[in-house]
Amino acid sequence: MLKVVLLMVFVYSFSELQAQNMEENNAQIDEIKQQLIDQNLNFPSSQELTNSQNELYKKKHKEKIEAELKMLNSNSIIATGELYNKVNSIFDRIVKLNPEIPQNTRLVLYRSNDFNAFTMGDNIIFVHIGLLSDLKNEAQIALVLSHEIAHNTLHHVEESIIESIINETDKTIEKEINGILKTSYGQVSALNALLLPRILESREKSRSNEFEADSLGLMYVKNAQFNYTEALSMFHAMEKRSKNVNDSLNYKTYFHFQSIPSIETLDAEYMRESSLGTFTKDESKLPYLATHPYDRERFYKLAKILNLDTTFSKYVPNYDENYKLIEQQVGLEMIKNSWVNKNFSEVIYHSLNFLENHSDNKEVKEDLMLTFKALSYLKKKRIAGKYLQLQNPKFPEDFDRICALSYAISPTDCNDLFSLYKNEIPELASPRNELLAIILLAESEDYPTLDVIWQENKEAIYLSNYSFILEEIERYLYANKKLTFVKPKYK
Repeated sequence: MLKVVLLMVFVYSFSELQAQNMEENNAQIDEIKQQLIDQNLNFPSSQELTNSQNELYKKKHKEKIEAELKMLNSNSIIATGELYNKVNSIFDRIVKLNPEIPQNTRLVLYRSNDFNAFTMGDNIIFVHIGLLSDLKNEAQIALVLSHEIAHNTLHHVEESIIESIINETDKTIEKEINGILKTSYGQVSALNALLLPRILESREKSRSNEFEADSLGLMYVKNAQFNYTEALSMFHAMEKRSKNVNDSLNYKTYFHFQSIPSIETLDAEYMRESSLGTFTKDESKLPYLATHPYDRERFYKLAKILNLDTTFSKYVPNYDENYKLIEQQVGLEMIKNSWVNKNFSEVIYHSLNFLENHSDNKEVKEDLMLTFKALSYLKKKRIAGKYLQLQNPKFPEDFDRICALSYAISPTDCNDLFSLYKNEIPELASPRNELLAIILLAESEDYPTLDVIWQENKEAIYLSNYSFILEEIERYLYANKKLTFVKPKYK
């Protein structure tokens, strides 16, 4: 009885805290949404366009606003908390010390592990947290933010929309295309001859916009009194990501894979016969077809503006102690994202990355333990495939190795790995321990006990990042008529 009471207290407290955080986050998001709606009520027409073209312009602009509003949902946006406050303080410093920037320009942290930042105009800057994971100091963040703010200030998105409308409504092009389509042969080559110059012109304009945003962004960085020399080291991070290069992870040592001979053998085979050997990059893509200039070219131009040494190798990023909080929070968010996206390969990979620098973090170790235990169950039931990621040439090799291993390891290997870490952390934190108990009972087929524990703990689990594991166990047991109680409905 005492256990049930304590659990009820935990569930209530957990739910209250979650609700409070969500309420604060939603309030910030609603404020950004309202600002977006308000500033676009009286959308101006363009003098470059005819009346009919302006009608199309308004339509496309409306679609863009609707797309932004759709992105601004509570599940995808971080608008409160330590991580947001730290990054936003850098953002605010840039905006306040550069008066020409619209002072209502807002930062949005987007829950994505991708290396990306963008703006759709409208004084809103989106930054994926995955981008922050590859940076080392605040100056680098400042340059990323300033670059996107510059795109917004220079109205590059609006210019791009206007350009596309002019091309779409060009009657001459339409007439020439219709003429080509009426011919009996040579249509492809004729269309290429007609459209390729326009494509090249558009790509050249895009690259020019990137240089413009770089130059203006650099001025914003200087005015905000960040170390602009350190800021230039951002291009090292960009080049590493574009080439899918990552620091070598000592995963075998940290994860004790060498303690399990079967896994050691799998890894040796992977290294010898890796399908990565078939992965090749497409080098045929010519520079003038790219939408963005090469990272080193961008670096070179900015270094020249500042009259600095243009030797790329000299601008290796220095780790800033002030960045430690951002790095840690980003790492935790990326692990959380991997759970939410139901991807065990990513959970393992990002946990490993995090533990390399924060080896004493119990929460991440528990996530890793739970991953291996859940994998053991899902692999036994042959339902693990949809929660594992395939190797991909766009991924770093270390990530591909984890993907390969997560597919190859057996349920027994997973259990062995779980046991290794369970000895280090004998007691898990709620609701992880409740879910772990459910997995253990499901594996042991002690269904009467499972029924009781399930009823007592499922609400807390459904409120956590681990709900999909519970749902998968639930689905399997119902399909096999192992449980008879009615499944509750959770939002």
